[in-house]
Amino acid sequence: MRIDQVLVGASPGDAVTEAALRTRATLRTAVESGIYAVHVDETLKGEVGDLFADFPRDGDRGDVLIHHVSIGEPAVADFVLRSPGMVVAAYHNITPAHFFEATNPPFADRLRQGRAELAVLADRAIGAVADSTFNASELLAAGFTNVEVAPPPLNLSRLLDARPDTGYADSLAAEGALVLVVGQVLPHKRPELAVEVQHFLNVNHDAAARLVIAGSCRQQRYAEAVTRHVESMRLDSVHLTGPISDARLAALFRRADVLLVPSEHEGFCVPLVEAMLHGVPIVARDYGAIAETAGDAALVLPQDAGAPELAEATARVIEDPELRAAMIERGSRRGEEFIRDATPTAWLEALARVLRGGTAGTSTQPA
Repeated sequence: MRIDQVLVGASPGDAVTEAALRTRATLRTAVESGIYAVHVDETLKGEVGDLFADFPRDGDRGDVLIHHVSIGEPAVADFVLRSPGMVVAAYHNITPAHFFEATNPPFADRLRQGRAELAVLADRAIGAVADSTFNASELLAAGFTNVEVAPPPLNLSRLLDARPDTGYADSLAAEGALVLVVGQVLPHKRPELAVEVQHFLNVNHDAAARLVIAGSCRQQRYAEAVTRHVESMRLDSVHLTGPISDARLAALFRRADVLLVPSEHEGFCVPLVEAMLHGVPIVARDYGAIAETAGDAALVLPQDAGAPELAEATARVIEDPELRAAMIERGSRRGEEFIRDATPTAWLEALARVLRGGTAGTSTQPA
């Protein structure tokens, strides 16, 4: 038996790629399994095959094809639809296109294409695994009926076991509180809102507080706009790291006083779990799967909370020792749940339940 996985793109540090690699490692203890993508980073050429050059010939193709869905790609969608085996969607969410209309219209088009492909895939796949009930609800709306929910296979030891570059973290925040934002610098992540929060925090609460936005700037036009926003506000307390090593990110988590999540769309939000396990309290807003992933471990404000409200909440978490201690304790408990459940084994158990569903049209309610 073969169970193969298909991605649009594979790159180091990417959450979808990481989930596929960890899933494959577990699958290979029982069956043959490969990962294939259209766009493969040079560093992964030995780990991930080219979808059109390396995928097994028709006679050797797998019994099951797992299609990791996160963006549109017509060539991949056509390949999956023509696959002779059973197809299962692994849904990591597709960011709504409107976030990118102003800064990257071609990318917005790919996201719209992804939503259209998802609806077509619903008729071909026997079911899907979603990493949150929020994502499962989108699958059901797209026409899927056999849907299971399981946390993505997280590599939580990546940062927990890293040797932290403490000198780097200390150089960014030698004194005062450190507010940390983790994630790619993209419109739906709202880093410019974090900058405005930092302004209110500096003016009203802690002039020495620092904000570090840790993540790659993969869309240059938008990243430049965020940089100009920082400069226009004359904030020398804000630092954008760009691509960052595990050693430096681990050090930032160990030094951080608060994880601020200004994002307006998350299908799961891995940094929430990383913060919990590092004893970092979380301030966020109730968008996407944020509240679901955080459980009772975060201070989750309403969607309409703006920079002043987020700054007040951030300051409260920093300044109130009893609240801070309670949040750290709740975060530790919630993080332990992910150590137990967010594993390849848990995800594959969800896959097995989808496969037992048998054929397209069979209904399994999200957990």
